Amino acid sequence: MPPAVIAVGASIAGSAAAAAVGGGVIGAIVGATVTVGVSYLGNRIVGPPKAPAVDLGQSMLDARSGRTQMLVQPVTSHRVVYGEVRVGGPLVFAHTRTEGGGSKLDMLHLVVVHAAHEVESLGAVWFGDTAIMLDGGGAATAAPWAGKVQVWSHAGLPDQGADAVLVAEGGGRWTHNHRLRGRAYTHLRLRYDPEAFAGGIPNLSRLVRGRKLWDPRDGATRWSANAALCILDYLMAPWGLAAGPDEIDLAGWIAQANICDEPVATLTGAEPRYTCNGVLDLAGRPLDNLESLLTSCAGRLSFTGGKWRLAVGAWQPPTVILGENELRAPVTYRPWRSRRDLVNTVRGAFTSPAHNWQPTDYPPVADAPSIATDDGEAALTLDLPFTTSHTMAQRIARIALRQNRRQKSLDWPANLAGLRLAAGYPVAVSLGRLGLAGTPFRVETWRLTEEMGVDLALAEDAAEVYAHDPSWLKAM
Repeated sequence: MPPAVIAVGASIAGSAAAAAVGGGVIGAIVGATVTVGVSYLGNRIVGPPKAPAVDLGQSMLDARSGRTQMLVQPVTSHRVVYGEVRVGGPLVFAHTRTEGGGSKLDMLHLVVVHAAHEVESLGAVWFGDTAIMLDGGGAATAAPWAGKVQVWSHAGLPDQGADAVLVAEGGGRWTHNHRLRGRAYTHLRLRYDPEAFAGGIPNLSRLVRGRKLWDPRDGATRWSANAALCILDYLMAPWGLAAGPDEIDLAGWIAQANICDEPVATLTGAEPRYTCNGVLDLAGRPLDNLESLLTSCAGRLSFTGGKWRLAVGAWQPPTVILGENELRAPVTYRPWRSRRDLVNTVRGAFTSPAHNWQPTDYPPVADAPSIATDDGEAALTLDLPFTTSHTMAQRIARIALRQNRRQKSLDWPANLAGLRLAAGYPVAVSLGRLGLAGTPFRVETWRLTEEMGVDLALAEDAAEVYAHDPSWLKAM
């Protein structure tokens, strides 16, 4: 083993591995020699030194505010609904007709597709931001829509038949062949009334309980908002990354799904640790979609040894200790993060059921001692498009803030002992001359080198990053 000469500095040599982590390119995988990591933070506030953080929140807000809109355009992309959320969708059919043989076209039929797959259920109906009360048959019961609005729901079953009412009243334009199998949609019939529809055709959206998920814990397929299962579904779906079961670390995934289901104290009771409730647009890049899904669980996803592995935002004690015996060359140690990369406040938006399922700011999470140390606020915008609980949003934001304030990082040129690690793995580092004695770190990047070593980038970690105390939560 070469002498363990310790280099202390603030610079890091560039590498393909560094470029492939937390917002890197999935195509950077070369065989199984590079671990690719995808983080819920992208490359904004963790990892190797970089350019100042960019506020990416506005684009996410723009996308989400369009989620509840009824789209009128000739071509649009498919949408996937995870968990439960309010969703609009593309208008795929419109037909006007007379009523009772009259000459006035006063009946309008609309078909709006909410999801490109079977869903658990289609629930409450909104016109704009107004909830419409319906009876058991789908007829509106309250003024001014009573007698003017009728709704039929189709969950997108693989064998669903055509909407019988639309076949009968569609003037031959909607036939028994128009089944929309595998598409969850609403058939909306409106009777013209100047008071009910003073603003024109209403914008229709529904509360959708979305995709049914395969659960490796029992092999069943059922509706779930478990964040780990939603991410697994996207990885394995043909319109996602089309990974096979042999490409998934199923044992590890089961453990992460169990963590997501753990009850966590809130201001008034308890909630699951992590749920995933939102809409994916399949026109988006797979990497962007993965980062969005990972925001729901403060998660990290890695691909190594031919398998995808997930680590959600929860403390995982290190089981591997790195010391001088695991070095093949000097390490580079950075005890502090660059001032421009430090944050002391995290704010952003989540989807609020209490505000008609619209993007709403969650209470900002701030660290007062750090604000004083930094001589003012340094804020990060962290929008959470798949989170519908403001207490869950605050917990995720707090993890991001605490991760940023753990500033130590190492470039660790490991010998072949590094082969047992992967991006996202927890390790303990013991190097006496640096004052590190079993200090927890997390593997940010992993790369097999030409000289048969493994280059690791390590970021400081701690149990306190993930510790939760409901007393610091703020009400909305």
